[in-house]
Amino acid sequence: MRKRLLFCFLIILSFAAYSQERTLWDYPIKPEMKEWATFKTGEQMVKACQIPLNILNAMSTRELVTVCLNYPLFNSYVAFNNEREGVRAIILQFNGLKELSQRKDGVQELIKTYEEYPILSQVQKDVTSKDYHIPYKLPFLELVLSDSIFLSQINSEELEGLRKIATNKYADKLQNYEVYSLFNIKKTMLLAAVIMDKQVETGKSKEKRDVISDFIRNYNNLDANTLTEMSKIIAE
Repeated sequence: MRKRLLFCFLIILSFAAYSQERTLWDYPIKPEMKEWATFKTGEQMVKACQIPLNILNAMSTRELVTVCLNYPLFNSYVAFNNEREGVRAIILQFNGLKELSQRKDGVQELIKTYEEYPILSQVQKDVTSKDYHIPYKLPFLELVLSDSIFLSQINSEELEGLRKIATNKYADKLQNYEVYSLFNIKKTMLLAAVIMDKQVETGKSKEKRDVISDFIRNYNNLDANTLTEMSKIIAE
């Protein structure tokens, strides 16, 4: 009896250790490390950030979302003239996001994470703080959700739920403008816009639908009037 209990106890310990190892997996090379400076090309950086297949396949979808948000090159979309094309390139190049897009619960877990994502009320100046990157990763998450690779996978009810989440995030960001710049807020506006553009029955007038279309089409070069009009539509 004692041997059986001891055996069961060892199995539980082994499982706990394995689970902890999976949960705590992190990228072995990051931009702040000296090894990163040895890379000569963007291709080398992308390759170094791929998740090993045995680890990738063992991750739960929830864990995978967290790992994807910690992707060392998450902010590389800013190097593109078109941010949406930049995020699409990241999705196609990074095996974590590619895997996430293929999982049946991938977009649902992304939405859950987005809904739970905190909005900070104070600027985090300490780069070692766990909250420091929150304002920077949120726009990346919003751009990922805005991409048709993920957005096309959800039904009308989920689409409306996501629109409400984006609307709330938009209002919260506006309340904390010292933390969230227009660069950041624009991503929330884009997510709300592509959702409304995708919804067939929104009750929006032709004029408002034209504003939504113009906002999406000219996202990278928006004028003040379109921003103002889009803001009004989101706040309705």
